[in-house]
Amino acid sequence: GVWAMIAVFLAYCTLQAPSTILIRPHPAFWRLVHGLAVVYLVALTFLLFQNRDDARRFMKHLSPDLGVELPERSYGADCRLYVPENPKNKFINIYETLFDEFVVAHVLGWWGKAVMIRNQALLWVLSIGFELMELTFRHMLPNFNECWWDSIILDILICNWFGIWAGMHTVRYFDGKTYEWVGLSRQPSIMGKVKRSLSQFTPAQWDKDQWQPFMGPLRFIQVLFLCVVFMMVELNTFFLKFCLWIPPRNPLVVYRLILWWLIAIPTIREYNSYLQDRYFSVPLHKPANKLSMHLLMEL
Repeated sequence: GVWAMIAVFLAYCTLQAPSTILIRPHPAFWRLVHGLAVVYLVALTFLLFQNRDDARRFMKHLSPDLGVELPERSYGADCRLYVPENPKNKFINIYETLFDEFVVAHVLGWWGKAVMIRNQALLWVLSIGFELMELTFRHMLPNFNECWWDSIILDILICNWFGIWAGMHTVRYFDGKTYEWVGLSRQPSIMGKVKRSLSQFTPAQWDKDQWQPFMGPLRFIQVLFLCVVFMMVELNTFFLKFCLWIPPRNPLVVYRLILWWLIAIPTIREYNSYLQDRYFSVPLHKPANKLSMHLLMEL
């Protein structure tokens, strides 16, 4: 019954929810994302009024494997690069860290952030800022207790750098791409129709997001606000996993991250449009005189 209620609500949102400034792959898709954000917000509100044990029992309705206390892995228990007494692998600490599930998550996550933010300097502020947050909260989350080489070399200089590099190359590719949006029925060949159908999932146009945090005190505060919200969203992922006993490989973690990525795409785009329209009068967009509903929903 609850799932049927959610399905009806999402169908209504797909048809009647407010549209974003994004039109690809279809405005209805982003209205559906808005509906999913509302459902997620209502679910968090429900959990907020439960005690810790009831919240953990509730999670078993979403995944039967949950509700069991998990041993948290501390990555900083042994920071030696070379372990001579280990008979199987003398570099066991490096090996286990490199083949941890969070390595792939780091790369894919920073690729997605680069595609959304499109500003390399701001991305590095977020990258280093989150590592500082790990240092700050390592006394609360054992998962944040990392070795210096794991935090600086593997996270910042390898995984985050590669994700940012790949994301910015994706941005430059679409920035220099020429779009010819001819209707599907006017394509001369079957291959042309297939390419046109697939291109529906690419941007109709690629706008340059100019953050310019040093334009003035107000702009600096506005960009800093974005960074704070961004890091809070990331931090909540780890606190929710810890409090609700959700293992890192549980599908709910992946589903939540995908949902947040979809929510953040129109949110960041509309927030940047709000800043640019007030200072640059960007063409093709109506002036954004107030914060969008998607940004308020994310907050």
